[in-house]
Amino acid sequence: MDRRSCLKYCGALLAGCGGGASFARAQTGDDSVQRQLRFAISIINPSATPLQNQTLWLYMPMKESTTQVLEGVRVSVPYEIQTDVLQQSVLKISIPTLPPLASKMVSVVADVRMRTSPVSSILPDPRIWLQAERFVESGHPKIQTQARLLLRDSAAETARAIYEWVGQHMKYAGYLADDLGALSALNDGRGDCTEYASLAVALARANGIPARVLGGYVADRSLAPRPEDYHNWAELHFEGAWRLLDAQKRNWLSPADQYVAFHIYRDQILNPIGLASRYAVDGQMQIRLF
Repeated sequence: MDRRSCLKYCGALLAGCGGGASFARAQTGDDSVQRQLRFAISIINPSATPLQNQTLWLYMPMKESTTQVLEGVRVSVPYEIQTDVLQQSVLKISIPTLPPLASKMVSVVADVRMRTSPVSSILPDPRIWLQAERFVESGHPKIQTQARLLLRDSAAETARAIYEWVGQHMKYAGYLADDLGALSALNDGRGDCTEYASLAVALARANGIPARVLGGYVADRSLAPRPEDYHNWAELHFEGAWRLLDAQKRNWLSPADQYVAFHIYRDQILNPIGLASRYAVDGQMQIRLF
């Protein structure tokens, strides 16, 4: 689980840095299913004075990926939806005035169409998903050495070798309060879902396979996920599409239609949520997710 779940946003919205993908349009038919995710948000004024012009920015399911399409969002208060260069959906809720010690409940419903098989995608610049970054230390000599041991004749075979090795090497430690990263996972052989995903992505990038860490929820039906259900997994790009690799839950390629992606990890600011993984607050109000 990515612990950087909340970050104050105090600057202007920065322009995107690329890294999106072009998706081949596919007819929604028997290979797709609909999921509905429901959330409750408590907005709180902890102070004895009114708060003015408060803003919440919250990730919703990605607008589009190789396995999902956001069909609609319904919110119990006025809102806006923005989409960044990675197709991440950012919900904006503005609170003009929040009385002293007041709280306000907001309900959110998101409808997502999920595909059982990924559609093909073209990476405009694969280098973005091959470079080392914070918690994905693909350039470290230890990561490079282990990656060479997992290199096979094809990208698909290498990806499967990474999946099997990470699943065998890692021991699930339960929820951890801090992000540890791929190198720590390699050295210690333990972590939560974030470390499993980061290690798989680092090994893939070291072997020349574009890879990324995603965050969201695993949903085999429509549901109201709990905050603690938030999960991280890896996607690797080979054979023309982003493909599921979840060594922690032991899911290889499928069931892709159960992985509802909200956020793609980048160590860059691409939208008002900044480097947080779930939401950001502009102001002094407090947020609780249910």
